[in-house]
Amino acid sequence: MLAASMAILLVAAIYISFLVHKRQALFEEVSQYNVAFSAGQGVNEFLRFRKALLEALVNEGSEEAAASIRKARLRYEIFLNRLSLFSSGDFRTFALESPDRQEVIEEASGTMESVDALITEGGDIEKALALTGRLESDLVGLVSEANSYGGQAVAHDQRQLYVLHWQFTAVTILLVLSGFGLFVLNSWQTRLLEATRKSLAASNEDLQRTSAQLVTSNIRLGEQNKLFETALDNMTHGLAMFDPHGHLIVSNRRMADLFRLSFDDVQRGTRLETLAQRMEAAGTCSSRDARRLFSRQEQNPLIETIAGGCIVMVSHKPMDDGGWISTFEDVTESHTAQLKVSHMARHDALTDLPNRVLLRERLVETLHADGRRSRLTSIMCIDLDNFKKVNDSHGHPFGDKLLCEAARRLRFACRGADMVSRVGGDEFVVVHGNLTHPDQAAALAGRLVSALLEVYTIDGREVLTGGSVGIALSGGDMTDVDVLLRNADLALYEAKRAGGGAYAFYNEEMSARMEHKSEIESLLLAAPFDNQFELAFQPITNINSGNVTCVEALLRWKDETVSSATPQEIVKVAEETGIILGLGEWVLNKACAFAADLGDGVCVAVNLSPVQFERSNIVETVQDALHQSGLPSNRLHLEITETLLLDDNDEVRADLQVLRRMGMKISLDDFGTGYSSLSYLKKFTVDQIKIDKVFVEEIGVNQDHNAIVASIITMASSLGMTTVAEGVETAEQLQILRGAGCDEVQGYLLSKPLPGAELIDYLRSLEDGKLARMTQR
Repeated sequence: MLAASMAILLVAAIYISFLVHKRQALFEEVSQYNVAFSAGQGVNEFLRFRKALLEALVNEGSEEAAASIRKARLRYEIFLNRLSLFSSGDFRTFALESPDRQEVIEEASGTMESVDALITEGGDIEKALALTGRLESDLVGLVSEANSYGGQAVAHDQRQLYVLHWQFTAVTILLVLSGFGLFVLNSWQTRLLEATRKSLAASNEDLQRTSAQLVTSNIRLGEQNKLFETALDNMTHGLAMFDPHGHLIVSNRRMADLFRLSFDDVQRGTRLETLAQRMEAAGTCSSRDARRLFSRQEQNPLIETIAGGCIVMVSHKPMDDGGWISTFEDVTESHTAQLKVSHMARHDALTDLPNRVLLRERLVETLHADGRRSRLTSIMCIDLDNFKKVNDSHGHPFGDKLLCEAARRLRFACRGADMVSRVGGDEFVVVHGNLTHPDQAAALAGRLVSALLEVYTIDGREVLTGGSVGIALSGGDMTDVDVLLRNADLALYEAKRAGGGAYAFYNEEMSARMEHKSEIESLLLAAPFDNQFELAFQPITNINSGNVTCVEALLRWKDETVSSATPQEIVKVAEETGIILGLGEWVLNKACAFAADLGDGVCVAVNLSPVQFERSNIVETVQDALHQSGLPSNRLHLEITETLLLDDNDEVRADLQVLRRMGMKISLDDFGTGYSSLSYLKKFTVDQIKIDKVFVEEIGVNQDHNAIVASIITMASSLGMTTVAEGVETAEQLQILRGAGCDEVQGYLLSKPLPGAELIDYLRSLEDGKLARMTQR
C-alpha cells in the first residue's frame, strides 16, 4: 500500500507540474495586458481630448463654440483621471524602472495643468493644441514600452513558476525517498507519516488556492481582452502594429474603415505586402502608396491623400524589438479649413479677388521677373466714379453687387496673366506685366475704362457709372512697390480731377503737386488758425444807390511769405483733409464778430463748403456763431456752390430751409461755371445769384458773354432772386451791368479786399461821396 501510495504521489506531482505549466501560459496572457491596457486607455482618452480641442478651434466664433469647449473640458477631466492611474499599481512599478517614463508622465501632468486655463470660453485653444501636440508621440511610445514591459514581466514570472515547479518536484522526490526510508527506519515510521500527511494537507490547500486564483485570473483576462479590443475599436485614430518582419500584430476598426478594408483583410499575421495589395484592390490607393503609408518612415508625420479625397496624417513609432506602430488620423476637415483660412487671408471676401496682401506678393514677383527680362510692369489704380452716390441712393447691398459686376468686367478685360485685386471700397489695382512699350498699358487702360462705362443692370435697375485709371510704370530704378503704388494713386487722382472716365500716366509734376498739397496740409496743422490767418473783406455795392450792402469775408495769410498757396488752394486741401470743418467754423465766427461792430445796414457774406453740410451740423454751427457775436441773423449771408446742390440731398435741402427761416440769405456763388441748371434752382430756393467773374471780365469785348450775363440776370429776376456781378474792374463793365438790370456789383473798380480796419475807413469815406464819384467814372 505504501508503494502504491508513493506511485500515486509521483503521478500527482507530474500532473501538478503539468497544471502549473498550463497556468503559466494563461498567466502570461494576463500579465501581458495589465500595464499595456492602462497605457493604451490613457492614450485613447488623450487623442479624444485632442480631437475635442481641434473641433473647438474649428468652431471658434460660431454658435457651436460653447458646446465644443464643454466637450473639450469633459475630455480633459477624463484624461486627467486616466493619467492618475499611471502613478498607482503595476503601472507605477513600470514607470519607476525608467527615468524617461517618469519624465513622460510628469511632462504630461505639467502640460495638462498648463492647458487647464486655456480650455475656457475666450481661451487660447490654438495654444492648447500646440502644447498637447508634443505629448502625442511620447504617450504612444509609452504604450509601446508598456507592451514590451508586459512581455518582460511574463518572462520573469515564468522563471519563477519554473522554480516553483522544480521545487515541488524535488519535494515529491524527497517524499518518495522518505517512503523508502521508512522501510529501513521503521521506528520513525509513524512520526514521518504524520509529518508527511500534514505537509500534503498544506500543499493541497495551496493548490486549491492557486486553482481559485487561476480561475479568477482567467475571468479577468477575458474581461481585459474585451476592454482592450473595445478601446482599440473606439479610437479616433487608426492603429496598426507590425513585428520586425512586417507581419501585422494588431489593428483597430478605425484603420480598416479608413482604408476600406474588411475584418478578414486585417487579421493577425497578415504580411505588409498582402495588406498593400488588398488596399489597391479596394481602390484606396496604389500598392506602392500603401507600402509607404504602413512602412517605417523617417519622415514624421507623413501627409497622404487617398481615395475619395480623404487626407490622412500618418505617424510611425519604432518598438524595441524592431517592430513599429503606425497611427492614422483623418485630417481632411482641418486641412480644408486651413486652406480656406489661407485663401481668405489673401482674398477679398466680397469679390474673391486678391486683396492687398496677395497684391504685394504678386507685384514683387512680377517686378522681379520683368526686371530679369528687361520688360516693363504697369500698375493701374482704378476707382469707380460716383460710387458713393450710387451706394447712398440704392443701399449697400446694391453697391456690393455693383462692385462684384465691376470686378467681373475688370477680369474679363485683362489678360490671363494679369492680376486684378480689390484693395478696399471701390478701389481696384491691376498688375499688367511683361510689357515692351507704354502703349500696351494705355490700351488695357482704355479697355478698362470702356468696360466700366457700360450700363449696369442690377436687380432690374439700370445705373450708369464709370471708372478712372491711374497708371505707373516700372523701369530703371523704379521697382519699389510702395513708390509704384503711390505713383499710380497720384495718376488716378489726376484722372479723377480731369472729370473721371479716363486714364492718366504718372509724371513728376504730379509728385510736385502732391508735395505742394502736403506742404499746405502741414501748414494748416502747424499752428492755431489765429496765428496763421486773417480775414479780408470786399464790399458788395448796390449798383443804383452806390451804398455798400454787404461785405464778403475772404481768407488770407497773415504772413504772405509763409507759403505761395492761394486761398483757393488752401480751401481745396482743407476740404480734402476735413480741416475745413474747423477752418470754416473759425471764419464764420470771426466774420460774425467783425460784422457785429459795423453799421446796421451792412451785412457780411461767408462762404460755406459742401463738406460742412455733409460732415457737421451746419445749422448748429451758424447758430453758435450768431449767438457768440450777437449779430442779427438777417445780416448774415451764406454763400454756397453749385456742387452742394448736385446730389439732390434731402438733408441739405432741409438745412438750407432752416437757415432761410432763421432770416439769413442764401447766395449761389460762381453761377454759370459749373452745372448750372434750373432744376436745382427750383428744388433749392436761394435768394441771390453771384455771376462768376469769368463772364463779367469779357462783357465789354465778347457779345456771347454779354448775352449769357443778360440771360442770367433776366432768369434770376423772373425767379425773384437778386444778382451780384463779381470781378467788376472797369466803368464800362459797370455800365453794361447796370443796363442789364444787375442789382449789385463786387470788384476792384469799387474796392479790393480790405483788412478790417481799412474797411471801416472805406465805409466812412462813403459818407464823403467818394463812391458816387467812383461810380460816375
